[in-house]
Amino acid sequence: MKKILSVLTVFIIFLSMVPADTAEAISFNPSETIYSDSAILYNLDTETIVYEKKADDIKAPAQLVQVMTAVVVLEKEKDLSKVVEVPSEIFEEFDIYREKYPEEEFPYSEVTTCYIDDGEQLTIESLLYAMLLRSSCEAASTLAYVAGDGSIQNFVSMMNKKAEEIGAVNTHFTNPHGLYDEKQTSTARDLMLITRYALDQPGFSEISSTYSFNTGATNVHESGIDLENVNLMMDPDSEHYYQGTKGIKTGNSNQSGRCLITRASRDGQNYLLVLMNSPLEMSGETKFTHLIDARKIFNWAFETITYRVVVEENNEIDTVKINYAKDRDFINLKPAEEVWSIWPNNVDTSTIDWDVKLYYEELNAPVKAGDVIGSATFKYQGNEIQTVDLVTYSDVEVSKIKYATAVIETYFKSSAFKQALKIAFGLSVIYIVVVIYVINLRAKKRREMRAAQRRNIK
Repeated sequence: MKKILSVLTVFIIFLSMVPADTAEAISFNPSETIYSDSAILYNLDTETIVYEKKADDIKAPAQLVQVMTAVVVLEKEKDLSKVVEVPSEIFEEFDIYREKYPEEEFPYSEVTTCYIDDGEQLTIESLLYAMLLRSSCEAASTLAYVAGDGSIQNFVSMMNKKAEEIGAVNTHFTNPHGLYDEKQTSTARDLMLITRYALDQPGFSEISSTYSFNTGATNVHESGIDLENVNLMMDPDSEHYYQGTKGIKTGNSNQSGRCLITRASRDGQNYLLVLMNSPLEMSGETKFTHLIDARKIFNWAFETITYRVVVEENNEIDTVKINYAKDRDFINLKPAEEVWSIWPNNVDTSTIDWDVKLYYEELNAPVKAGDVIGSATFKYQGNEIQTVDLVTYSDVEVSKIKYATAVIETYFKSSAFKQALKIAFGLSVIYIVVVIYVINLRAKKRREMRAAQRRNIK
């Protein structure tokens, strides 16, 4: 029995060393209406998706494409002070686009420009600022031309390769600036993954969260080009100003609606938000519905959601039968650790349920507190929160009387005992046969002796 328990203990220890999977997504919903067709809110501190709305729907990403353009440039061009010249060929594409989508018919499809001229010389850093702060199409194309070794198409291939590496499986790029192309598509989830990756690239966070920047003197602009971030949530004079906002990228077109990727921080909490295809107008009036949505979602997150314990370590989750134990037939199981999660203050944690997986149907005493017996996957409305080990609640001693009784009962019920009975019965039969044979043999000899004696007397 001790050898069996030792083997079981080793098996339990092995299982406890296997890392448990943890869920990255448990989505809650703001109480207010969100106008954007697609949305995703990601907590950067806990790496948890807190809210999503049709986050996998395929959409036109507009100038949000420029986040990936920045990623590829920052990874390829390490010297941001390098001065490059704006190539004349990039402007041909913009002229064709203007003809296809004239501003009178498509007022939100205009080519976004910072009035950078053909042949103007700027640093790669200045071009990145022009692109990320002002959505400059000429800056994006120039960067793509340079980083693509003179081929914008080569650069686009690099963008798609990087998207695949990041895991943005529903994204396809056709240009570096974000002007509408029916084949250029992405999703809120993919753009979240791309931006999360971008934030780890040196220079991206600083550039994309800057409010204003001057390029410095160029061969065309003596005083440089003044750039201000078009994300009005960063503008203290705007009605859409939101304290704690940091960049990152805006975008809009007739085909994509209003789009936004931005960050906000408050009281040590940091969120990344992606919004796609928010209405350009409401009730016939131009509205910045993406900024209205962003304010609603951030307020909801900062005011109602905290990272806290949602399942206590001492919660009784299940029981398992235990044999040979003193004063009990079952032992309680509890989580091996507290379960933490992003959680709204107005949602009761008692709504959390769980699925239990036990490694054993029953145990044999003795048992030590903390022995791993199974696992529990905690869920909220079908969304997985976390999977943790289930362990025994306390030590359990063995009852010698129960153990001895069980051993005896087990022996009498065992096949070995039945086999022993068969052997004993067989031996008894043989013994009886032998005894009878011996008795009969002796009786025969006695009869023969008496007969011999009678013959001798005669």
